[in-house]
Amino acid sequence: MSLTQVIGSGLGSLGTSLVATADGGSATTSVIQGLTKHFTMYNQDANTVKESFNQSSITDNSTGDFTTSFTNNFNNTVYCSVGMAENQYTTARGQNGLCIDTQLNSSDAVSNGTALSASARDYRTKFGSNSSESGGYSDQAPGMLANVGDLA
Repeated sequence: MSLTQVIGSGLGSLGTSLVATADGGSATTSVIQGLTKHFTMYNQDANTVKESFNQSSITDNSTGDFTTSFTNNFNNTVYCSVGMAENQYTTARGQNGLCIDTQLNSSDAVSNGTALSASARDYRTKFGSNSSESGGYSDQAPGMLANVGDLA
């Protein structure tokens, strides 16, 4: 019986234990846990969202600083954020980058930036330094990011 037949036959939900086995191997992965739970493609220059999933809103806080709020919160603050910014460097600027706006100390306590949250995450976008420019915050078009973890 295929997965489509099981779901279509009304036998219930998939629950949290759906596991896939690698082709030709014994390695397994949790399909539910390994899914992207949030993503967005955001144009900071125009303050427009090109595409998103599980995002209730996005806030442009200031130049190079924005916050995504989730429709469905994560279970806790321990989820993984990945992202990138457009590489629009010139001879006057180094390469761009995107990062979360949180700095933790050796005890995992916030020492700078915005506290981690299960309902939203704050991001910063910067351009790099080179011989003629010291770098700094800048709006990017586009900024692309995703979050993976357990939803509440």
